[in-house]
Amino acid sequence: MRIGLFSDTHGHLRLLLHLIRNWQKAHGDHLDAALVAGDLGCYPDASKCDKATRRWIERDPEEAGFSRYFVSPVGEVERLFRPEFGEYSAIRCPVFFVPGNHDDYLKSACRLPAAPSLPQRTFPVDCYKRFHGIVDGAVVVLRGRDGTPLRIAGIWGIENGRAGAPYQINPGSAQRLRNLGPGVFDLLLTHDSPAGSHPMGGPALIAEVVRSCRPSLHVFGHVPPMGGRHEFGVPNSSTRSVVLKDVSFGRDGTESLHGAMGVLDWDGIEARFQIADDDWLGRMRFHNWVQVLPEPVPAS
Repeated sequence: MRIGLFSDTHGHLRLLLHLIRNWQKAHGDHLDAALVAGDLGCYPDASKCDKATRRWIERDPEEAGFSRYFVSPVGEVERLFRPEFGEYSAIRCPVFFVPGNHDDYLKSACRLPAAPSLPQRTFPVDCYKRFHGIVDGAVVVLRGRDGTPLRIAGIWGIENGRAGAPYQINPGSAQRLRNLGPGVFDLLLTHDSPAGSHPMGGPALIAEVVRSCRPSLHVFGHVPPMGGRHEFGVPNSSTRSVVLKDVSFGRDGTESLHGAMGVLDWDGIEARFQIADDDWLGRMRFHNWVQVLPEPVPAS
């Protein structure tokens, strides 16, 4: 089972899908799913964006990508789901996420039924039914094309926010997962970082879930990799806690996308994680990413 890992897309959902398509085309394989560790940028109504997001939209209109491209069908997005550049350019995999502090809070959407053939306790948020939230504090089971199951637990929000903010982490959700104990889920997906790991800190609640439940992998966002380092383990835990670079080109549009995509290989027992390091990632920039395609897979 092979899964793409991302964080902090902030509305750049077309770019996210382009990364998935390019990776599949470059490697000659379809991903089984993709995961986003919060801040999807899910604002169906752009007028409800928070102030920080509105400032970013002024510099980069793609920050409003959800309302522009994923509320009503758009041809340039629909083409990404078809084999426009060969079999592996067709995106078939679902994308699952947990909301962060830059998402329209999804209290009503999370009551929607799961899309056909997808796990219960997930809910679609876009018009194509490709992006699916994981219910706060839930454990969902994904199955790869080979039948391998991956059990994913999700926690919404962040710890440090303004009083009464709807994106504050729910202690009850974290406690429900902590009470499950070890061996119940394989991967923990959160937006906030765990305490005692990343230099910028994070909630003790998440660290306690990691230590109590001992998942193979924990994927988080909200804070950046530092000094090229993506792994920040929780003290007294064997779980690998990893963070990805946000899916953007930075404030001035010149940053590389290296570090923005991870790949998980899961055989039901062992989690093998690596950062995607393809050369086409280095060629993608703010002004040209739509045109950048990988070299075709060499014939075997």
